[in-house]
Parts: sequence; C-alpha cells; structure tokens
Amino acid sequence: MKRSEDTKLPIDERVVITGVGLMSPIGASAWDTAKALLDSRSRYMSHETVLVADNPKGSLLRGATISRVGEDLIPHSLTGANRLSALLMPAISQILADLPTRYKNEIEFKIVLPVAGYEEVILNELAQKNPGIRFSTNSFVVARHPRTEFFRQIDLISTATLSGQCKYTIVACADSLCDTAILNNLMLEDRLKDAMNPYGIMASEAAGAILLERESTARGRGVAILAAVTSRGGATEPAPWTDGKPSKALGLTTAFHQAFERLDDKGRGVLHVITDENGERQRALEWALTKGRIFPNPSKQRYLWTPATVAGDAGGALAAIILAYGFTKLIMSTPPGERIAMAVSDDKGDRQVMCIEHVEQPERDVLFANLRLQLAGQQKETEVN
Repeated sequence: MKRSEDTKLPIDERVVITGVGLMSPIGASAWDTAKALLDSRSRYMSHETVLVADNPKGSLLRGATISRVGEDLIPHSLTGANRLSALLMPAISQILADLPTRYKNEIEFKIVLPVAGYEEVILNELAQKNPGIRFSTNSFVVARHPRTEFFRQIDLISTATLSGQCKYTIVACADSLCDTAILNNLMLEDRLKDAMNPYGIMASEAAGAILLERESTARGRGVAILAAVTSRGGATEPAPWTDGKPSKALGLTTAFHQAFERLDDKGRGVLHVITDENGERQRALEWALTKGRIFPNPSKQRYLWTPATVAGDAGGALAAIILAYGFTKLIMSTPPGERIAMAVSDDKGDRQVMCIEHVEQPERDVLFANLRLQLAGQQKETEVN
C-alpha cells in the first residue's frame, strides 16, 4: 500500500528491513537466489542421491534426492555446527559489507538454530570473521521448529525496536536437512520425494539474515528500504499433521485473520501470498481450506508462490528464503504498492503469518529500477547515484 507524505503519520512507527543476505543451493547471495526463484531455476539436475535406510532395521536402502550448497562453496565434508556456521557466515557478511563501520558496533543479533550445542562454534567463527562486532550467547535462540521461530523473532525484535530497546538488529537462521541422520528420519517417516513418494519433500539447506531498524533511522542514514513489516499473526493448529488427524486449517486461518485484522484494509490489498508448501500433500490441503476463508474480497485475483518447489525445503531457513522472495515480489511489482502475505508452519501445529509492504523512496527509484533489470537478466540502463 502506498504511503504518501500527506498522511502525516509518524514514520518512526514502522520497522523496516534494510539489509538481506542469503546462502542457498540455488544462489550464493540473496539476489542470486531471488533470480533463480523468478526463473524457476533449481539445481535438481545436479542434486545428489544419498542412500538412507527405509526401515528401522536398515536392511534396505533407498535413494533420497537432495539439494545442497555446491562443494566449491561449502565442502560436503563439513557437518553439524561447522556446516551451519559455514552457511551463516556469507548471509551475515552480505549485510555487514553494506553497512558503514560506524554502525557496526550498535548491531545486535538474534540467530535461530535448530539444535542446541552449536552456539560456541558459531560464536567463535562469527567473532573471528567479524572483529569489533559484539556477539554473545544471548545472540542465539534454539528452537525445535526454527521456521516459525524466525518469523516470531522478527516480530519480537520489531516490538523492541519501536520501544527503543535496540536500534539495529540482524535476525538470522541456518538449517540443513541434508545430514544423513535427518534424511534417515525423513525417509522412515516417508516424507522424502522419490519414485515411491511423489508427495515428499526435496531436502535442502540454507541460511538467511535480515537487518531491522526504524523507518526514521533508515531514512536518516539514507539507506534503501526493502520493505516495511506491517503485521503478524500466529496460532496453533488443533489437529497437526503428525497426529494423523485431518487438519481443518483452523490454526492457519486464525493466523491470517490476526495478521489481516492489524492492516488498515483488512487484507484487501494483498496481491501475493508466499507459503512454505514443499510438496507434502497435507500442507497443500491446509492452504486449500484456508484461502477461501481469509480474504475480505475473494473475487480479487491473487498469486500463490511456493519457493520450496524450486529451492527445496531448507528447514528453518526456508522462512528466510520466503522473506527474501517477498522483497523480490515487491521490487518487481511496477508500480509498487501491493502488500504481500507470507505463511510458515511447523509439524506440531504452530502457524505464523507476516505481511510486508513497499515503502516509497523516490530518491531510490533508479536503484530499484536497476535491480529489477538485474533480476530480469537485463543490463543496467542508468547508473545508481
């Protein structure tokens, strides 16, 4: 939704996203990944096939096709904490590289991890690669379901930013489903896509990071604003997939209703919806039940996007891919102005929805025009000031 200066609303009431970094199997940066998503360009042809047991005794083996970051970027021999650390470093570094030195000592971090015990390794690596920047054990949040926790942390940091508790915060997440033990469990649960299971997932890995700050702060330092965080909703599905009960999509519906209720147009302006549908039939059915209940103007044409069908399911880090794709859709919309809703969920019933929108910056029109050309695979026609 466009926001003109005539509205006289205080611009420091919003939290905006001014930096993004990403490392994924389809791109070594946020914009490389975004372009691959726009082109529907996966790396499925170069995916590996890992042999994992398909029964508790392990007497049979079945191929699991996965998507991982190329060997030239991260050696496949790296596992556990070292692998998550290697995924995180480029994502965070992409943001820090664009940030003037004078701001770096004011940055705080919230890094979402899928498992405990990795903090010290990652902390040491971050401190070594980024001297002078403050990191601490408080920078980490360990969550069994990091995908929904990533959205929740953005909401918590946004509240803290508006109340003045923090100024600049990088929220990051790294996850990999390509570990043999994880693949083995997914195979035993019959959740991996292969010739025997067309409704399974393509296991993947990634890391993503975003920089949050007040809109007034961002405008004061003259930085490009990628999006404003406008609302969030969250709820619990009473019949999660793991219980073997058919979902009625009550949790996802409620999460959308909460997010839309906090918008001035109650969701009418939402044009694109981006979800974490990953090939699993349960997720697709849940969205099918939800979409007819949530929009106040259901006759409006909307577009559903599912990045996991291209990038693979990167666990918790899929939330970062979804968010980066949301920025891309805002940038590629001409003229900009529509809102984007994004939804993520976990196996135990947590459902999270976040809405973002375009922020008017006439002085950045050339920059975003060139970025659109870059994402479309065209040459820049003008220079960025």
